Amino acid sequence: MTSTSLRISTLLLILLMLIPAVAGCGGAASDDDNITPVTSASGDTSETDAGEYVDTRFVGVNFNGKEFRVQTSVDAYDATNANEFIAGSGEENGEVVNDAVFKRNLTVEELLNVKLKFTESEYTYSTAEGEIRKIVMAGDDLFDLIINDVRSVIALTDENIVWNVANFDNFDYSKPYWYWDSMEDMSLLPGKTFVMAGDYFMDVIRSCHALFYNKNMCEGYFKDANYINNIVLDDAWTYEKATEIVSQCYSDLNGDGKPNEGDQFGMIGHGTWGTLIPFVGSSGVTFIDKTQDPPAFCFDNERSIDYVNALNALYWDPAVLTTITDSADFNLGLRNMFGEENALICCYQRLNDLSKMRNFEFDAAIIPYPKLYESDAYHTSIHDTTEMGVIPVTCMDLEFASTCIEVLNRETSVMVMPEYYEVALKIKYTHDQIAAQMIDLVHDTISSAFPLAYDMSLNSVMLTSFTDTVAAKSTDFMSTYAGKIAGAEANLLKMIEGIEATTDPVF
Repeated sequence: MTSTSLRISTLLLILLMLIPAVAGCGGAASDDDNITPVTSASGDTSETDAGEYVDTRFVGVNFNGKEFRVQTSVDAYDATNANEFIAGSGEENGEVVNDAVFKRNLTVEELLNVKLKFTESEYTYSTAEGEIRKIVMAGDDLFDLIINDVRSVIALTDENIVWNVANFDNFDYSKPYWYWDSMEDMSLLPGKTFVMAGDYFMDVIRSCHALFYNKNMCEGYFKDANYINNIVLDDAWTYEKATEIVSQCYSDLNGDGKPNEGDQFGMIGHGTWGTLIPFVGSSGVTFIDKTQDPPAFCFDNERSIDYVNALNALYWDPAVLTTITDSADFNLGLRNMFGEENALICCYQRLNDLSKMRNFEFDAAIIPYPKLYESDAYHTSIHDTTEMGVIPVTCMDLEFASTCIEVLNRETSVMVMPEYYEVALKIKYTHDQIAAQMIDLVHDTISSAFPLAYDMSLNSVMLTSFTDTVAAKSTDFMSTYAGKIAGAEANLLKMIEGIEATTDPVF
């Protein structure tokens, strides 16, 4: 190792002693927010005077300038992509997150004596699966890591296209920078985990869904800008309460006697597909029972029926606008209408959209999606185009690839995540302590990724059983479910058989 590398390694060890790791989302296996004991490659641990342990597993590792090859996504159509947190701009520009990404990449290159090589892909959600399959099936060893939409990479997990990473020695899943709960949730079978989620794959956080409300309007209607915030903090933000609030906030501003664009609404969404995805994803419904052999769907129950009723009542309230003119990019169209102060609550926005609301003439408060019963916990939904990582089976040097990914994940947790999560989200994009509490609440309740990850592969039964029923303004959930479940069960069994037949890596 060069003297420069040794100096950087020493500095990083000091840094790791001083800076606590940011807790990973999705409920990582460890609840400890600080760095926890790590066993080195030799089986040793290193303890500091403060009683914490430092990760010394990779000190002295030298890959002699070998390229770590990452295919990274730059597709902007799906509202977010991971590239600015993966490759970054390649230079410092004074922006805190960009500069942290640049320094993280440089640090990892120095620590391991590697060269990070990024190849951009611009696949849409409809082409990513096929393009990745084509690359891997050609048999060429092009990439050590591929990052793209979770729905696309999940669809490849039963085809011997990507490696099972459940038992990689270099991956310490007890660390909070791995989102092991989410990874396990996306595993159909025990010991078969293909898709990686963690701090390095920061699109998990930035693309998670939240509702935003106009604090000026809230104060005008309810005499308190934090009225809804306080309901959330009191654990009382239910569908019943949300419907009650929304229904009070319609105003016929254009005077034509009917609700349409130009009026002021309690809530705005668009259509009964994309906008409803995060509602269903945050419903708290359990979709699959993995204790059965084989795993089986399990959501034909009273909770699903109650949920359809509650979603219908909220979404079709007269004070809710469900169509907008700007349908080419309804995420942007909704945000524009919200920014014009024509809605109390805006749907279908993501956590990172805080950065796009900084110039509004009002404070936009962030809140979780409502819960069905007051006794429930809040749940935050990812999107089916949230970008996560897989290792293609054409990558044969798994010791090298897994070392690079582990160190990138670890260094992201101490160098990039604090700048994005604590500085950008909580200080740069928001204005008060309650907003910071809400960001924590949304972040800490990112839950089941399964329905969003697997829905398209499983005949879309998990989403459309709800969205199709609501689209018809119907409460007959069971009839919609019955019309879809046979095809979904066939797809599920086929996928399970394919995963059972995949080849595990040999080290």
